[in-house]
Amino acid sequence: MPRLFVIAVLVAGCSYTPVADLRVSGDKAQLYQRDLVECRQLVEQAQSLWQFGGHVEMLNKCLRGRGHNVIGA
Repeated sequence: MPRLFVIAVLVAGCSYTPVADLRVSGDKAQLYQRDLVECRQLVEQAQSLWQFGGHVEMLNKCLRGRGHNVIGA
């Protein structure tokens, strides 16, 4: 049962797609998809298997750091 919970949490964390206002992102808008993929990879590297929280916040912070306006973050 605990393994099922861990798998469910990991899958749920991977399915989050931030909403970005690309018009406000300006010239950075053309790089959004690349930045999203790279930020997801960085978040995976930064988090251990035992750390469940913070995925969404870390992904949003990474995208904001690259100049994207993430809504709701």
